[in-house]
Amino acid sequence: MKIFEIIAIVFFDLIDKFFHQRRIILTLKKNISQLNNFIDVGAHKGNYTDLILNNFKPKKILMFEPQDRIFNYLKKKYSENKNLFLFNTALSNKNESAKFNLNRHNLTSSLSNLDQNNSYLKLKAKLFGTTSQGMIVDTKTIQTKTLFSILEKENLEAIDLLKIDTEGHELQVLQGMREKINMVKYILIEFHNDEIYVSYDPKNLHKFLISNNFNLIKRFKFPFTTWEDRLYVNDNFN
Repeated sequence: MKIFEIIAIVFFDLIDKFFHQRRIILTLKKNISQLNNFIDVGAHKGNYTDLILNNFKPKKILMFEPQDRIFNYLKKKYSENKNLFLFNTALSNKNESAKFNLNRHNLTSSLSNLDQNNSYLKLKAKLFGTTSQGMIVDTKTIQTKTLFSILEKENLEAIDLLKIDTEGHELQVLQGMREKINMVKYILIEFHNDEIYVSYDPKNLHKFLISNNFNLIKRFKFPFTTWEDRLYVNDNFN
């Protein structure tokens, strides 16, 4: 890993922790008085689960992380938390075999394919000292599951907060919930405005949420990038 790449990662991690996440948790605490059940889809190293654990008292947490190395890290990190359940699984709209792209920056690894001709991807690749083709370091076949199939086995009356960060695959995760999306009170979800992923359109994601009675509360734009997190509320719980 080149020195400039390391500096870039550290820089964005600091912005995420001390600015972006802070804005999000302040808004969550303003809107959610009690958080019993939390689902973290695309958990990565558990930053958002840590936010919830440090600011609420959840009774049950489900975490999903398909990357083996990071999943093993999470197992050690949360080994003493008996209310937290880890799944080494990628969620989608079908239970099937699929290609999972392991990208140079593992935060962007995804079931979605990168658009190699995208100008923002080329700029991002240059930042990490490679080409757009070099951003994908490996591809493996994995078994995807739907969140519906998981929740069928879980004893949850409601989901107070569902967080989804699956790098362009967020819509498919929601589609895979089927009618169980009605169990969710709040959704914190990542949006990409750069078309970095093939066949990804943020407008379709927003339309899907609106059509399922979710209204946008707030947008959290991440500095110096083209992506943002958005918080939606289920009107059926208001």
